[in-house]
Amino acid sequence: MPTSSTLAQTSPPAPPTRAGLRGRRRARAAVELVRTRLSRTREARLGLFAGLATAAVFAVMAAVLRAGDGPSAPLEGIVELGAASITWAAATPTALAAARNRGAHDRADGIEALAATRGIHARGLEAARAAAAMLQIARTIGIPLVGLALLTVTLAGSLRGALARLGLAVWLAIFAAIAGVTLGSLATLCSRFGGRRGRLLLVVVVVVPWMLAALAESVVYSIPGALGAVLSFAFELAGGGAGA
Repeated sequence: MPTSSTLAQTSPPAPPTRAGLRGRRRARAAVELVRTRLSRTREARLGLFAGLATAAVFAVMAAVLRAGDGPSAPLEGIVELGAASITWAAATPTALAAARNRGAHDRADGIEALAATRGIHARGLEAARAAAAMLQIARTIGIPLVGLALLTVTLAGSLRGALARLGLAVWLAIFAAIAGVTLGSLATLCSRFGGRRGRLLLVVVVVVPWMLAALAESVVYSIPGALGAVLSFAFELAGGGAGA
């Protein structure tokens, strides 16, 4: 005969309570609020513009190559050539915006007081800033990068080629998410521990190891090198979008 402990273990999980649902909605609202504030900074706007402008250059190159070589044009090479440039053109200003002393700005603008009235205290708001930085950087990278890949889908000469390039777009979206989590979490830590010098700390943390790794001919042991390796792996998994 089943015991009460056995019944407790086999019973379905209880549905979320109204308080729990309200807490989740408040958390999502907090993330969206600080993400919107981040996206409206001058640096974040510059990052989105730089990413889109860089993608537009490579889009023109892809269109010219398609017009000259026809359906067999290797447009996946254009995407691979432009992916790193798009990533860093978009991510660098946005990460710098996320690394500034956002806690002080939120206090000065009354955001912390507003969040407290909604039941979100300092620790919860700090977590919201981290999530917002990850989301904003991922979006800033993903929109131009995936957009360029989707353009090559429309220029494919066969269904097989279009599907292969669509798969590449999916892998690039996953890469953008990985880059967003990596750079967003790092920028948030630099903002928290660096204060007013958060952006300088971010530059030191990213650039100095990259320079040292380059001197040792082991750039993969730096954040730019590691993300570059992930990007290359994404192209390998997608087969480079081959099969035009």
